Amino acid sequence: MLQSDKKSQLDIESRVQRSPSPLASRVGDDLVLFSVNRGMYYGVPLVGKRIWDLMEAPVAIGSICDHLMSEFSVDRDVCESEVLDFIGQLEDEELVIKA
Repeated sequence: MLQSDKKSQLDIESRVQRSPSPLASRVGDDLVLFSVNRGMYYGVPLVGKRIWDLMEAPVAIGSICDHLMSEFSVDRDVCESEVLDFIGQLEDEELVIKA
């Protein structure tokens, strides 16, 4: 979905939430985000859509992983690594903010 060269300062204890600026729309099982600030569209698949839903209010990244592990078959280390990477990419694109 997103690629970034910047290294995020996020860790498993970081609290994040959606940025107020992107527009979101459901398209089938996917989510499409539009960044007003950047003028870009981003396609977000099923798991990313679930992460987006969990960030409606401020939430710790570790809590997001807890939810995902109860809903999907995923190892804790893999979940944490991929969620941190995904949220870091969203942060780089100004789609999420630290809470």
